[in-house]
Amino acid sequence: MTTQHHTQRRSILLVRTSWCIDAVTGTDRSISSFATALAAAGHQVAIATATEQHDGTGLPGVPVEQFDLPLALPCTSQVLREALITTEAKVQRSLSALIVRRRVDTVVSVGALWGLGRVPIDLPYGAQRVLVVPALPQEQDIPPALAYADTIITPYDTVLRQATTSVWPTRSWCLVPNAPLHEPGVPVPVARKAEAPVRVLAPAGQDVGVLELIAAARAWHRHVEIALGPPGPDDISRGRALRQQCQMLADRAPNITLEPVPGWAEIPGWLAEAAAVITPCRRPTSNMTALEALSQGTPVIAYNSGILSDLLQPLHDGPRRLLADVMHGPNALLFLADKLLADPATYRAACQAAQSRAQDFRPARIAQLFCAALS
Repeated sequence: MTTQHHTQRRSILLVRTSWCIDAVTGTDRSISSFATALAAAGHQVAIATATEQHDGTGLPGVPVEQFDLPLALPCTSQVLREALITTEAKVQRSLSALIVRRRVDTVVSVGALWGLGRVPIDLPYGAQRVLVVPALPQEQDIPPALAYADTIITPYDTVLRQATTSVWPTRSWCLVPNAPLHEPGVPVPVARKAEAPVRVLAPAGQDVGVLELIAAARAWHRHVEIALGPPGPDDISRGRALRQQCQMLADRAPNITLEPVPGWAEIPGWLAEAAAVITPCRRPTSNMTALEALSQGTPVIAYNSGILSDLLQPLHDGPRRLLADVMHGPNALLFLADKLLADPATYRAACQAAQSRAQDFRPARIAQLFCAALS
């Protein structure tokens, strides 16, 4: 296989079965940010998805291609896995034709299952295949995905540590973090931010902790605005029930509002105009909401676990503690928000520290790290 110098311009195809531009949280959102960063760095980038796309929508400079998957989406991981086993040849042909037509030299499978990393693909001579591991996949998906990949990357230190603990061969894995999808806008004046609502943006999933946060915040003196994004593929049926429960609790609390989910391009402004963002996930699988809030100068409060603690730990010992122990529950998150907002000088310093932390994840730097990781 030909080794290519990391500064050359590439033709990159990002593969994710479930991707759509409307994603406001999670891995599908991170794909949008990754594609945008690579395109801004001068690479030819396209996204391949099995999800039907609406005409006239798309990321600037990033075309979207739909490959053939004989399966109705959304679906659960198990349904997708079974479909890939029975229709693998058809999926292979569809992807291979797309790769040849676009003259792709770098295929990026974002996930062993949902990114089709477990599916073999015929690549042109010299082309490379990259596997992105955004979370630990099921055991049955990882062996073929690792075998087919030339390069393996993960956005998160936590996933790298978990994979190493699980005795996966991680010595050659590379860390390439996520980047914010949009550049920071004009900073909201700190005095006005401090008087704004506290905001929550999270998927409607069982592990997200939003219901418990609403129950705790009903007795809180601050206004909380919550936007519940679509649930993950394995949470679709339970997500509907959770949304109904959240709405019932919020209707009884005058200080809590369930907001419509902002459009994909409106998310940064929505996060920028919050006094703080609370992320109540006990076991987070993405840091995109927190990262985009930090890039807009909005402090983020979360539990001290996994992916979010890696992002927020450098700020934890700064102006105010931002991480709560999971065992102390949502009241601890509200307590930290109160402490943060009680002192104007401390709050101003926290806003400045948030934006400084986001500088570590500049899109241009992330694009460079990705190219440097390629074999």
